[in-house]
Amino acid sequence: MFRRHLVAALTFAAIATSLVGCSKKSTSSLAPIDLSPPATPSNIHGFTDASISRDWVMWDASASANVGSYEIYMGASAPGELVATVDANTNSYMLPLSGQAVTEFYRVRAVSINNVPSAFTSNLSLDRTVWDGGVGPNTGDNKGFESGN
Repeated sequence: MFRRHLVAALTFAAIATSLVGCSKKSTSSLAPIDLSPPATPSNIHGFTDASISRDWVMWDASASANVGSYEIYMGASAPGELVATVDANTNSYMLPLSGQAVTEFYRVRAVSINNVPSAFTSNLSLDRTVWDGGVGPNTGDNKGFESGN
C-alpha cells in the first residue's frame, strides 16, 4: 500500500511540475526567426575616381533593419558570379584594377542577419577604366611618385 501511495505521489508531482512549465505566464527563450527577405537595395550606379584610376559600384542601402551584409555579383547573365561580400554599413565596392577596356555587368543584393537574400538590383552596365600602372590620373608622368629608396 505504501508503494502505491508513493508511486501516486511521484506521478502527481511530475504532472504538476510539467503543467507549471506550460503556464501562460512562462516566457520562451526562443524568439521566432525572421525569414523574410530584406528590401532590395536601390539606385545601383558606377563611379570612376580619376585621381586613382579606380572604378566603384555604389548603391543606396536597403530600407530594412535586418540587413547583415551585401553581396556584389558580376556577370553578363543572372545572377552572375559572387565577387564580394561587404558588411551592412557599406554601400560601395571598389573594383579590382582592369588591364583592358571592357564592359562588365554588376548586381547587388542585401542578405539578412538570418542569411535570407533580397531580390537583386537591376543590372549595372559599367565600362571599366584601364589602369596604366601610373599613380595619378592616366597622364603617364607619374608626378608625385616616390620610389621609397
